[in-house]
Amino acid sequence: MNFRPYAANPLTGSPAPEPVPNWSKLSRADEVEIHSHGQPISSGHIDMLALDGSVLWLQQNEGKGRSLFLRSDGVRVYRRPANSNN
Repeated sequence: MNFRPYAANPLTGSPAPEPVPNWSKLSRADEVEIHSHGQPISSGHIDMLALDGSVLWLQQNEGKGRSLFLRSDGVRVYRRPANSNN
């Protein structure tokens, strides 16, 4: 699988999100971006995750509620680096 490369944000110096092809490596604490066809379609934090990593519920940013994503639908997940300022 090829993932779209990211570079660090030149304005803030924050590291780029990293692709996570194996969703079972995600955790509820992770902030992620969901991409479809190379474009971001949603972002937020993992609310629930199937043990086998086949399904995840995302609590979306900006008050957009929860959304269900299936790995079998071909969407890609990028984990945002933890904020080191906390």
